[in-house]
Amino acid sequence: MEETEGLFNLRGRDGTYFWDVVRREVYLRLHTMHGGPFVDSTPLPHPSPFSKVKDAIKQLRNRFTLQYLRARAPQYIFITGQRIRLGDHLIDNISDHLYELVFEGALAVELMNKAAISYRDMLFGRRTRAPPVAVRRNRIERDLSPIVEAISSAVRKHFGVSIDTQSLMLAPLLIFRANKDFYLQLFAHYRPKAIVCINDGSLYGLFCAGRQMRVPILELQHGASTYRTIFWSYPKSIPAAHPGLVTPMAYLTFSDFWNENTYFPVSLRRSIGNDYFHQEPIAGDDNGVVIVSTYMHHESLLKLALELSNLTTKKIYYKLHPHQFSQKTAVVAACGGKSNIVIVCDEMGFPDLFKVCNYVVGVQSTSLYIALQAGKKVCVYKRSNYFWHEDVYEYVELFDSAPGLCDIFDNPQGKYFRNIGNPPVFFEPFDAQRFLRVLEEVSSHV
Repeated sequence: MEETEGLFNLRGRDGTYFWDVVRREVYLRLHTMHGGPFVDSTPLPHPSPFSKVKDAIKQLRNRFTLQYLRARAPQYIFITGQRIRLGDHLIDNISDHLYELVFEGALAVELMNKAAISYRDMLFGRRTRAPPVAVRRNRIERDLSPIVEAISSAVRKHFGVSIDTQSLMLAPLLIFRANKDFYLQLFAHYRPKAIVCINDGSLYGLFCAGRQMRVPILELQHGASTYRTIFWSYPKSIPAAHPGLVTPMAYLTFSDFWNENTYFPVSLRRSIGNDYFHQEPIAGDDNGVVIVSTYMHHESLLKLALELSNLTTKKIYYKLHPHQFSQKTAVVAACGGKSNIVIVCDEMGFPDLFKVCNYVVGVQSTSLYIALQAGKKVCVYKRSNYFWHEDVYEYVELFDSAPGLCDIFDNPQGKYFRNIGNPPVFFEPFDAQRFLRVLEEVSSHV
């Protein structure tokens, strides 16, 4: 659709290219209509005196953060998302260890862990993690009608459905403009050597500002990417230099496998590894099954766990996604005292779970690749976006019901898992020197 209809060339009256900014929301809505549940973007609130006051406060906060970053003028800015618990504190398992390598010349902007941000330290110019760009929700987007009609027409033509394109576009456009304006102001004052970031979908404005001001932006892989996804997958006809793209300069991956299994139009792709995801084979227990939940697949997977508990004597470990940890009490209650189901948050990491199981079940999750590398028997439940794992179908087994999964449990040898010992290397150990060389390399491309 996006190739045939030339969506990457769509421009507003102010010259802004729109499609790459909103394509994620459009495709997620289409997936929700055709293939299963996803969490849609939060709708914008109606303007009110209270929201106008909040917008004014957000504007002041952004100015304060700008002044702090300008005063500190770090060589490197890291944009992090601390959500994994390690002991009594949260970490970003993707970027914190990189940040530590260049700590003296770096500063972090934290997207998720508000406790890591000290406005008092910012006021006195001391080191702390800075807040992300605050987005004013009452800012008005004008002259969207031609763009809305072009995208809506393309969706009707290729998918045969109508969607409220304008409502989908408003939030991502506001986030895009807020980040673009913020970083253009920052880069006008000083230019860091590079910005290293995870991308939670809010950084397209940063990518645009970086491209415009020639500041290298390096995105870190933080999940499984395949040609079936839209997060890191683009038409091969769109080159990295296409003006309609809002992508970073470089993409740093867990291993060479991820450099080849999709097309992400950036100037540099390099693998640097990751110790959190790297996994040596672990001996486990055939009597243990781990079901990996995510917020969009939870309903189907919990139902599967409950059905499975009546069909097998195996111990079922239902592993909640970090976004679901706060729901543990409700999930335990939903299991109704089933003695062979254990609900797990972060008290057991995957290495611990792999020691008590030999089967790992899920719909779509990076952890299924980790399980393959650990030598586990991975079973993919044919629901929602399970097809995103098509790149490893030859190493896993597909099933569509609890009885079908039990058949796999009962006949694992010969009939199933014939390629279990031969998967690619999905996660290499972290190579610090390789990362530092990439930092040097990107500076030569500016």
